[in-house]
Amino acid sequence: MPQARRRGTYIYFNFTDVGIFGAVVKKGVIKRRAVVSLPPGTLQGGWLQPEASLDLIFDSLLAKLKVPRGSQAVLALDGSLVLARKLEIPETIETNQIRGYLFMELGHSIVLPFEEPYFDYTLLEEDGKREIMLYAAPNEALKQYMELFKQKHLRLVAAEPQPLATFFGLDSLYEVEADSNLLIWNVNATNHQLIIIEDKVPRLIRSVDTFVSNAWDVDVIDDRLHYRYRSDDANVEMILEEMLLEFSRVLDFYRFSLARDGREISRVMLTGDFPFQEELVRRFEANFDLRLEQVPDTLELTGQPVPKAYLPLVGLATVHKDRINLLPDSDVAPKFPLVASLVLLLFGGMIGGYLYWQTDQFADRMETANNQIQIVRTLQSESAQSAKQEVAQLKQTVDDLEATPRPAVPALERITRYLPERGYILQFAYAADHTVTMNAQFETLDELNGFYRQLLTDTAFTGITLTSVTTKTMNEEAEVVTSTTVDPTTGEEIPTTTITPSDDTETEEPRYIGQFALTVVPAEVIKGETNQADPDAPKEDGTTDPAVEPESNSDEVVPETTDPEPGEVVSTEVEEVEEN
Repeated sequence: MPQARRRGTYIYFNFTDVGIFGAVVKKGVIKRRAVVSLPPGTLQGGWLQPEASLDLIFDSLLAKLKVPRGSQAVLALDGSLVLARKLEIPETIETNQIRGYLFMELGHSIVLPFEEPYFDYTLLEEDGKREIMLYAAPNEALKQYMELFKQKHLRLVAAEPQPLATFFGLDSLYEVEADSNLLIWNVNATNHQLIIIEDKVPRLIRSVDTFVSNAWDVDVIDDRLHYRYRSDDANVEMILEEMLLEFSRVLDFYRFSLARDGREISRVMLTGDFPFQEELVRRFEANFDLRLEQVPDTLELTGQPVPKAYLPLVGLATVHKDRINLLPDSDVAPKFPLVASLVLLLFGGMIGGYLYWQTDQFADRMETANNQIQIVRTLQSESAQSAKQEVAQLKQTVDDLEATPRPAVPALERITRYLPERGYILQFAYAADHTVTMNAQFETLDELNGFYRQLLTDTAFTGITLTSVTTKTMNEEAEVVTSTTVDPTTGEEIPTTTITPSDDTETEEPRYIGQFALTVVPAEVIKGETNQADPDAPKEDGTTDPAVEPESNSDEVVPETTDPEPGEVVSTEVEEVEEN
């Protein structure tokens, strides 16, 4: 989290495996600085070991710095303890919800090598993605430092990764370009760190141990550490080769996995108090084509020389917008220790909370009212649109009915005009395509034939066919004979049934039922209704044209029409239907 801790007086500390560096900084100016050496094994990879001598050594450092009780302290945490990883955050997570999201996902979808870590993050906005750079450290290690500072009556307000502090120090001294790809190689007596900075944003932090702490004899001379190597040269050769090999691995990993748009490392800066730095630079220049910039042994800060071993402390004291604090919120020391300030802050918080609550309530009411107004407007719009659609559909239905009349009743009335006095319509069906099927009853075949001829001559009907004729009689003793004839036009066999009444049985006059099919011409029917019909059409009284005379004494009904079309069969069937 960003910490406004650069104003006022702070004590900055950097713990390494071989010593502890400290500096008193007031308003960005180093007032005092000091360093003490540590016995081998006191610190290992950033972890404090249970050594009784650590308390005495740390007390001697505080005495050199003249640190009063209750001072605010900032710690540079060893890079071996810190894990840095870039993560992508779902778009549904708001910015103020990222910390809660990380609390929920750490240990589940986000797996770290230690449980219940202390963590912090910086937000990255690039390529349309919402990403963060996560920094995490084991809480047990941080609790060791917190307990140590508490015993010395110091208020530890922040713990920042030492590699980040090194970068901030270099950035304040050398002004790293915004679009550059920088690799910082921080080499110390017991480890070396590889830090890749892309567009002034840390992308990779790699910390690797090299020499063990007991391989050196360490002395403090003029606020500097001086090293004497105890082992043989063969071990030095091997470790130097491993350091160059690790450098090559990190370079390849960035080039093939992390670099965007094929970018390459454009700048390499070497810092740290490594005793074999000259030999390391010679081997680097023999194996790599990159230009290596070495930070000088002495840094010039506001007119005072500072050894480069204090560079992480310089970075801690530098004002920077993206500060990382790995301490939990509950362990950050308050900024206003005075009781009066706390009371004023409490009352101010209560008043501010009440005003915020009132404002929030008013905002909720306004939002509810706006939502209700929007709902009413939506319902009104939907109702008006639905009414318009119903009116349009009704109008379309009326237009369709007016444009396509189906004169079923006028057609039936026109047909009944052709019926003889004792003729009846038994069944009548009018379809949507203006086709009509009906059954009509007649006294004689002559009447049936005359009715059929009248339909053929009426221009209001087309496609008139007599599909079948059946007879209905009361004589149960009649002899029924069925014969087959051949249609001369189509060659199809047509069954013919002949009913011969018995001689000794009284018979009744038969009734003939004809089944007709035709197509109505609506325009002609409607024209007839408006007295614009053909003068040859029948009148209302049902009289027929005298010019049409039906044939008599015929068992078959043969309409006076043109020859039938191929495939059309007109047959007359006489069937006996018993009547109970």
